[in-house]
Amino acid sequence: MSTITISQTTASKSDLKVVSYSKIVRGDADELDTLRKACEEYGFWYLDLNSQNGDPISVVQNVPSVFKIVEEFFDLEDAEKTRYDVDEIGPWKLNGYTPFGRNKGLVGDGKKYGVEGYTFPRDGLCNTDVEGQNFALPQVLKRHSQVLSSFMNQLHDIGLHVLRALDRTMANSEAAEDFLALNHRPSLASTTCLTAQRYPLLSEESTNAGLASHTDVGSLTILFCGERGLQVLSPDTKEWQYVEPKEGCAVINVGDSLRFLSNKSFRSALHRVVPYPGATIKNRFSCAYFIRPNLDAEFIDDDGSSWKSIDWHVRKYKAYRSATTTA
Repeated sequence: MSTITISQTTASKSDLKVVSYSKIVRGDADELDTLRKACEEYGFWYLDLNSQNGDPISVVQNVPSVFKIVEEFFDLEDAEKTRYDVDEIGPWKLNGYTPFGRNKGLVGDGKKYGVEGYTFPRDGLCNTDVEGQNFALPQVLKRHSQVLSSFMNQLHDIGLHVLRALDRTMANSEAAEDFLALNHRPSLASTTCLTAQRYPLLSEESTNAGLASHTDVGSLTILFCGERGLQVLSPDTKEWQYVEPKEGCAVINVGDSLRFLSNKSFRSALHRVVPYPGATIKNRFSCAYFIRPNLDAEFIDDDGSSWKSIDWHVRKYKAYRSATTTA
């Protein structure tokens, strides 16, 4: 797994709100208010996944196992990994391997980014009754499919609880009751997926390290990463700020779709992964669960254009693949 060498640390750090998952599940009014403000003000926050007795819930304990599973795949020869190219398996980019250099580089440097990933679709791995993209796993991952499916189901349940909590905070708005949850029905097809990534080297000395500035396409992203490197653009100072790892917590952010479904009340913040000043991080692993609306969910973008969720997804991925356009 990862190894870190640090010579100095001088970097601006974010001051994100911490939201207790157990409290929002219980409907704690103050915590629901904190959750809504986090969505409106920053679009990023920590979700405290410790239980009421202070112990982390099982999904947090399972993260290291998921990293070990995908590391087995990443250690394969390139020729074997590219047999499962995410762009070749299906047009929606939901299932398969994303090699180094596939997406655009850091804004302004014109280079491709130095990270590889594997994406697992919810429809196919968890929702086996939903017709969708072709689904196939390499043997090294297939033997762990039950672990991966269970992990994704746990994260999906967490995401739905957050959406239902947000519905409660929107009770006095013009939106229909349970509006957000109804646009994310787990029995219906969506582009929801889990992506695990490996950065072999994250260092200021590397000319091609990190992940480009972007907003996420979907509704909620649930991120686990124990190492530094993630930055969010501050809505107040317009400066990049590092999001420090916090034990027992996931980092959650609002995506474009949830911003639009909230009638632009919530912020879909720009974020990126860059080297941390003075630090060299080898084999940085992260996993992100992207909760996205059902394929036919409809919303209106910032320009007033109407979109279905699947069409926005396709448009966004074209931008991700571009070397010149900020997604």
